[in-house]
Amino acid sequence: MRSIFKQLIILALAFSVYAQQVPDSAAVIAGEADSIKSNEELTTPAVLSDEEKLCKEVAEDIMVIYDKWSPERDFNILYPRVKGFVEDFFGQYPDFDFGVIQKDKLGEKLNDYEQRSFVAFKGTKNDKIFEEIARFITTKDFYWGYISDELDGGIKNAARKIKDYTVSRKDILLADQEKYVESLLLDSRKFERQLDSIKAMPDEKVIDDLLSDENYNSEMLALEFKIDSARTKPEVQAVIEQLYREKDKRILDYIISKKKELVENKRAEKIAAKDLWVEEKRQTIFDLFELETARLSDIVYGFITPMEEARGIRSFDISDEFIKAIHNNDPGAEDEFRHQIKLKFYSGLVGAFGSAVIFDDVPVFRTFRTNVLIGTFLFMILFFYIFIKVKRNREKLFIRRIPGLDAIDDAVGRATEMGKPVVYDCGIGYYTQIDTIASMLILRSVAKKVAEFKAEIYVPTCDPIIMQI
Repeated sequence: MRSIFKQLIILALAFSVYAQQVPDSAAVIAGEADSIKSNEELTTPAVLSDEEKLCKEVAEDIMVIYDKWSPERDFNILYPRVKGFVEDFFGQYPDFDFGVIQKDKLGEKLNDYEQRSFVAFKGTKNDKIFEEIARFITTKDFYWGYISDELDGGIKNAARKIKDYTVSRKDILLADQEKYVESLLLDSRKFERQLDSIKAMPDEKVIDDLLSDENYNSEMLALEFKIDSARTKPEVQAVIEQLYREKDKRILDYIISKKKELVENKRAEKIAAKDLWVEEKRQTIFDLFELETARLSDIVYGFITPMEEARGIRSFDISDEFIKAIHNNDPGAEDEFRHQIKLKFYSGLVGAFGSAVIFDDVPVFRTFRTNVLIGTFLFMILFFYIFIKVKRNREKLFIRRIPGLDAIDDAVGRATEMGKPVVYDCGIGYYTQIDTIASMLILRSVAKKVAEFKAEIYVPTCDPIIMQI
């Protein structure tokens, strides 16, 4: 019996172990299935919308233009110049050590030769090489003149895709703008109602807000109403209510000021909301097109970013290592310079694309502004009519003499008789201020009068530009 009992126990233990292993193995299989599923989800490309497909296509078009452009012509002109700048520098400072650059970064003291050579090196790098390349690449005759009609047409075609898609969404943009303006109008009406509700707020509500405000705690109450800060909040509330029942001036003045503050804040919000509503309502279809193309351009640049990383596109820069490589006649310097020229070209390419998207094909005349044109013509007709009328009857016109001008003449005459100079003070303002400009006009008349009387005039100024004027 004992042996049978032992065998039953062993069988039971074996069964329990097997029962525990089966779920574990099932869990492992399920985990592997989940892992496979997640890997499939990661490897499965995201489904792009039609809009995203268009933006991705435009990004690829821009990169095709970048890939096709050759920097050889720019390289053949610029590289000899850059190499000449480097040779001139090392001809003047043959013992220049590039370790000086690191010493300057660490703040170590440089001797006289190191300091002079380091200043000259920075001038060669920044003021000569960098500026020469930047000026050359961004000059129209040298820059876009090297781009073939095919590449220039590619830029316009890429921009045309964005603009055509934007125009096709005209009805959607107008509908969205209408909904947006309506929401602004509703917000404005809501502020009006809130303003009325604040004006009708009972004093008890102000007190409740005062007590419920965590920032305005018992410590602040103690300062304003001489309440012991050690008291509990219910005790503080009882004191505040007692002050209100007794019509204490302190609490009544606070309630009045609190209401006024709330009303003023809400009124400011209402005015700001109405100004925003009016400004947004003035948006034309061209403004909506510009906002839409800007939004699509952001999507395009989102697709461009990984393409830039794949091609190693970065900001154009002239490094210390590049100058060192040119000085050592390193063959890799030429390839690096070609790459830098192409990076400079890419920044111009992206800028040209953005300009073609937003600024090209802007209408010269906007038909919805016809009323402004008519008003301008009417104003000009009225202006010329009055001008001609006044010119024909100018003998009959009487211009009243300004007493201040007579006083100026008298003052200059008395100064001349006494043999003393005239001092003209034009103030301490800059030449861009209106009062200073008006003062210069008066000075012209005064100086002319002083010259007629053959007297002297002193004009103290505090600004060198005004002194030149």
